[in-house]
Amino acid sequence: MRDITNNIQIGELIAISNVFKLNTYRILTLLEKGAMEMFENKEAFHEKYGVKDTYPELEWCELNNGKIFTKFK
Repeated sequence: MRDITNNIQIGELIAISNVFKLNTYRILTLLEKGAMEMFENKEAFHEKYGVKDTYPELEWCELNNGKIFTKFK
């Protein structure tokens, strides 16, 4: 398991929990296990997944601070 607690704020957890319809504990667990990913900015996301119009294999959410959270469908 990875320690992601220094990289995410409680407000971000609450926001993405509403988008993904998961509770905050479940989101933390998925992030720690690598089933969800967090990218600091759009460039890091595009580096991994490429620039496309859609990402059918992913559910994703971009916050107003530029962070992107992804979860496989």
